[in-house]
Amino acid sequence: MAQKVAKKRTARNAEMTDVEKLDPMQWIKFYWQQQADDDPYPFLAMSSVLRLHQLMTSVLEQTLKKGFEMSLTDYLMLKTLQLSDTGTRLLSRVAWHLLVHATTVTIATDRLEARGLLTRQAHPKDRRATLVTITDEGRALVDEATAALSEVDFGLPGLTRDQAEALVEIVAPIRKEAGDLDRAH
Repeated sequence: MAQKVAKKRTARNAEMTDVEKLDPMQWIKFYWQQQADDDPYPFLAMSSVLRLHQLMTSVLEQTLKKGFEMSLTDYLMLKTLQLSDTGTRLLSRVAWHLLVHATTVTIATDRLEARGLLTRQAHPKDRRATLVTITDEGRALVDEATAALSEVDFGLPGLTRDQAEALVEIVAPIRKEAGDLDRAH
């Protein structure tokens, strides 16, 4: 009597819908459960956030580059200044808010200042500090860029207003636990 050879389980022949088979997170979950006994969801959550970040920033960068000749860092810097009380911030605080190195903000400042979108000046009481201020041209451009980013759903296609609010609320305690707190106040 011939013995039947068991067919190896793969994501292709798994009991998943065709849509699930196209989802990288379903693929990871399937193989994780085949090879490990621990919970796959912490890794899946991390992978999901990283993949979404990559997809989202790609759309944002393309929109900003094509329509406004600026990077995402440039846009976020102008938006940070626009949203501040006076339109002026310490360069070091802008870097903190953007979660980038001060050198990155300095390079962005050079680009934006050359275009007349912001100005920089020495801090009046601290020679080591530099202040940056958004110009009227910078405000107008960041408003146009924000409208364009809104048209592409800020890189989050299909996200409703209620889902966006829920996402912010779900992520908030995780960000805080990870150390995303402004200790300057």
